[in-house]
Amino acid sequence: MQINKKIILFEGELKGGKGHHYDHLVENSFYYQNRGEIIWVVNKKFRKENLFIPKFVKVLNIIDSADRKIIQKNFKFNIEIIYLAIKNFFKSYFFLLFRIKLNSKFLIFILKNFFSFPKYFSSFYEIYEILNLNKDDKILFQTSRINDFELAYALTLLNCKPQIHLRIIQLHKKRKLKNFNNILKKLNDDKKLFNDVFVYTETDFQKQEIKRYTNIDVDLFFNNLSFSEKNEKKSRFTIGILGESRYDKGFYKTPELIRILNNKVPNKINFIIQINNCPSNLIKTKEELQELAREFNNIKLINGYINFFEYREILKTIDIIPLLHELDQLKNCGSGIVFSSMVNEIPMVIPKNAIFVSSFFKYESFLEAKNINDYSQSIEKIIENYPKFLEKAKKQSKLYLNKLNQDFLNNRI
Repeated sequence: MQINKKIILFEGELKGGKGHHYDHLVENSFYYQNRGEIIWVVNKKFRKENLFIPKFVKVLNIIDSADRKIIQKNFKFNIEIIYLAIKNFFKSYFFLLFRIKLNSKFLIFILKNFFSFPKYFSSFYEIYEILNLNKDDKILFQTSRINDFELAYALTLLNCKPQIHLRIIQLHKKRKLKNFNNILKKLNDDKKLFNDVFVYTETDFQKQEIKRYTNIDVDLFFNNLSFSEKNEKKSRFTIGILGESRYDKGFYKTPELIRILNNKVPNKINFIIQINNCPSNLIKTKEELQELAREFNNIKLINGYINFFEYREILKTIDIIPLLHELDQLKNCGSGIVFSSMVNEIPMVIPKNAIFVSSFFKYESFLEAKNINDYSQSIEKIIENYPKFLEKAKKQSKLYLNKLNQDFLNNRI
């Protein structure tokens, strides 16, 4: 371990532990723990209570996430944003006047932005000074949004010493895409791209889209995840539906799927269903599931948040995952559960025409479904041909592991 090397894992909007962003923080911390001091930089409102945080991790919950521009509607709707925006404005100018060695490029950048600083700038520059960052240190923006790119670009204008890594989880929407393209091209023109700043995306699809917009080739990254192996000799199969109980994730479809399958193959299946952050418009679905759990003894309901290690252990017991998401939800982004299925050798059923999701798979360890009857039929087909699907899932898992070992990002940290 390089004692003097610091690895900053940045999640400026992270306020809790109930999601894949937190899971990736933990996974990356374990993966990089022998390469330097691991430091989480998260939101000021981040709550550690009941969360697993590795003992070797230093947590700095110091990021203010107020909008960097003060506009009229904020006075009407959000006093806190106004307070934070004003505070960050004056803090930023304090650093500019008294702490930062100003140069013409940074001054022009500020002028072009109408004297506003990038979001997170004041908080981050404070951390920059506290940690005394140097050229051997690494800053990893785990889920890069346009705000992160603006901050990274501003830091390069100040001759930021640490190496900066930006992971694009999904492409920006049209109104922000132009700004993203401009920053990427500026970094490239300044010969800082892939020297001081490294940019990655999650899929070949996104990689090609970025090249189409900018004519720049970015690297792929692969999430550091925990692997487990499955046994093909089974008499019963566990179907798992995990994550937030949201409409766009198809949670409302769950009761009907259970009823159909319990009518067809009740002696071959078990269910593990997580009910988490269920909104008011899905309370009826929640009540239906509770009633089904009383009626059938092959249904296990998990209420609320599943911590990091519980989630990993549950994945080891699941044999099939139906991805019930609405198709619109999967047009431009995937789902963390897809990668969890890959590394845990779990065959899936995914929505038909979910091209973005299917592009993750080289081996067809999945079937597609248009409606809930298709989902049940596909699950039955996987059960009947489980060794065949498991073999493909094992190949997919091995392929992901090989890619992980060759990952550009991991090899640069």
